[in-house]
Amino acid sequence: MPNDIDPSSNDAQHAKQNAGWTYVKPKSRRRCTKPTKLSTRELPPQHPQRRSGPLRPLSAIDAEYRKIRSQWEATSCCARLRELVATSAAGVGDVSNAICLGIGTFDPLDGAWEAKRRTFIQLIAFLIIVEELEKSASNKSIKCYFQEPAFTETDILFIQSLDHQVVESPTGFDMVKDRSLLFGVHLYRPVYAAALRRSLPGMFVGTSWDVWDQVNLSQTDDLDNLRLMDRKYSKSIFPQDTSTTAFSSTCIYWRTTAASVNKTITDNPPTASTKETDKSSSTAPLGPSSG
Repeated sequence: MPNDIDPSSNDAQHAKQNAGWTYVKPKSRRRCTKPTKLSTRELPPQHPQRRSGPLRPLSAIDAEYRKIRSQWEATSCCARLRELVATSAAGVGDVSNAICLGIGTFDPLDGAWEAKRRTFIQLIAFLIIVEELEKSASNKSIKCYFQEPAFTETDILFIQSLDHQVVESPTGFDMVKDRSLLFGVHLYRPVYAAALRRSLPGMFVGTSWDVWDQVNLSQTDDLDNLRLMDRKYSKSIFPQDTSTTAFSSTCIYWRTTAASVNKTITDNPPTASTKETDKSSSTAPLGPSSG
């Protein structure tokens, strides 16, 4: 279930100080946020914990989704997100597919309301981005794929009821192409590395390179492709909503028409641990993420 990078006061202050979204120019060293707690533990080779009790009915999950979506679409955060995507879509061009990684389950073991709400809001934001990209492509439909090992059977039925498809790991990683939307908020470092190893997507939503760059790890090239996007792509801090930390330390990257990206693709297969769990909160924190 998605837990957030440390909900520091920086995020709350940023949300109050910035009425609209802010572009961050390519090659800029400006930080998206400054997390206060960092960890360098490796991704544990564990499967996400499964429910042993009864699952929530599909009707309950659907009703909750529609209620939260109605509420969130009325926020200024949602309005700014639509504006940002509509503005950047021209540079991205037609998007061929959209891949959503690790949003968590809609039916957590402890039934925690805030955890469920973050998952729903991340889903809603992903679908709103897709809607705006479809508008820019003359309403051409974009196929959406979800990869989340923590999904229950009812979660899968819910996603399918929205006319989207759930895939097993690492299939979602292999679907990322240069005309894809890749959406993955608060994930483990190896997951980002696996998702970006073959191609740089047209648009990416997730933890920015600036955040990872603050982690004092051994010199590795696993996120070279994210660093390349940070240098060559346009980017913006994800519009913040003071009622949730669902998008703390999150940025939106998009390819611009004028950008010349010399890809440094490292086609390394995902590790066994990356195949087993896509969400940092499924086990333990790694790097700047705790969920």
